[in-house]
Amino acid sequence: MNYDIKIIGEDEDNGLIEFDRLSVLAKSTKDIATKALMLRLRGFSEITPDKNLKKALALKLQSIIGNEQNGTSLTIDCNHFSETIKGLQFDMFKPSEEILQMTPMALVIDSFQKALSNENEEADLDRPLLKSLMNFKKNFISDNEIFYLANRGSIPEVRIIKDDFHKISLLEDSIPEPHKVIVNGQLDEMKVSKGKLGLQTEQGFVNVFANNNSLMQNIVEYMGKEVTISGMAHYKPNGQLSFIEINGYEKPGLNDKYFSKKPNAITAHQQLLFQVKQGKKSNPLQEIIGMWPGDETDEEFTELLKGLK
Repeated sequence: MNYDIKIIGEDEDNGLIEFDRLSVLAKSTKDIATKALMLRLRGFSEITPDKNLKKALALKLQSIIGNEQNGTSLTIDCNHFSETIKGLQFDMFKPSEEILQMTPMALVIDSFQKALSNENEEADLDRPLLKSLMNFKKNFISDNEIFYLANRGSIPEVRIIKDDFHKISLLEDSIPEPHKVIVNGQLDEMKVSKGKLGLQTEQGFVNVFANNNSLMQNIVEYMGKEVTISGMAHYKPNGQLSFIEINGYEKPGLNDKYFSKKPNAITAHQQLLFQVKQGKKSNPLQEIIGMWPGDETDEEFTELLKGLK
């Protein structure tokens, strides 16, 4: 399927493109497609795809045309994943029908649309993918340029200007940093999906995920049993827990339930800070009363107070 990357706004956008700039554009676009696919398939974008998935992510430059009036237009060709990954054998997951109907460029467009949307709290976005979207900013040679990504009408195009990256940066900053946790619960044999497992804890259900295939294959011996998992907690754009990346596991000890629990995503103060950033609190002062002092830094609280103006 053909897609267009159109660049307008500068004298240099005239149907010609310098090799170094073309290299940056190719690398940044490919990186977004790769991370978006791994996030959809495996639950975390910063996973290196195997050689078969790398082939499925192929993006081919078909043509470059344009002039001083219409700018520069690159035609990109890529295949649907239904043609490239449907027949592959995966360890413990299968690609969803939604993914099979998409292409690498469709994932790029979809990622930008979700990151720039006002309703992105539950979007398929994580920190590494957002960093890749931010890296696309390197393709702009001036503040006047506009990039259009489209596939000629079958899905809505995305329009990108340099100021849009401020919004993406705020979204990236709103996601808490991953941190180490220990969680105890029952491994749910009904929740195996996309290379992830479900852990039923006393505080609720937790998605857990193993990047290491050997680790994933070995932990299944605890299906339907209690297990203690150590790993890194990762979060969604709304600050809520997304999943725990498994680093190790063991048979539960007597004190595991006491010393381990489902990790809190963010404190009430951090949640309020996030909502103020998103413009969702009409009267933030009511939420602050009785909450200070908290765990915020002085800089975070100063930013929180800006929302009262």
